Amino acid sequence: MKLISLQKAYDRFAPRYDEIFVHQQRPKIEALLGALPRPLPTPILDLGAGTGLAGRLLAERGEALPWSIDASRLMLEQADGPRGLGDLYRLPLRDGCAGLALCVTALLDFVDPSPAIAEMARVLRPGGWLALSVLKIEAIAAVQTGLVAAGFQMRQRLDLEQDLGFVCRRNDP
Repeated sequence: MKLISLQKAYDRFAPRYDEIFVHQQRPKIEALLGALPRPLPTPILDLGAGTGLAGRLLAERGEALPWSIDASRLMLEQADGPRGLGDLYRLPLRDGCAGLALCVTALLDFVDPSPAIAEMARVLRPGGWLALSVLKIEAIAAVQTGLVAAGFQMRQRLDLEQDLGFVCRRNDP
């Protein structure tokens, strides 16, 4: 699916997204957060943040609010804290600006996820963490290959019902 049509679909869906999907997304986010070291590395990025559910969960736990990035303006308008428009291929962030990137079920419809994964690695500082989930129907082998190629070391793989979760650490150069 092309980015423009995906943006439009999420813009139309934004007002009802949480009521339909919060019960599916919340457990994934909680499992990924539970697999990360404490205290959580900061700053935190929520890539493909949508309505900011991860930020709300982090706030409930007394954690720092993430910087929410999403391609849908209408989804982002519902998020709390700092936010910006951007897609996973061209994140509007400087190199090495974050300690943790969270990306939950946002890496969708990519034949080759490697460029998006490389972009996630770019914005993480050396030793930074990536908590990523992808639908099991996606090309899991391509995701794993992209993680290795981008310099991530797998720390944990999680079964998240319809998703697979990957908790990885960016290797030092």
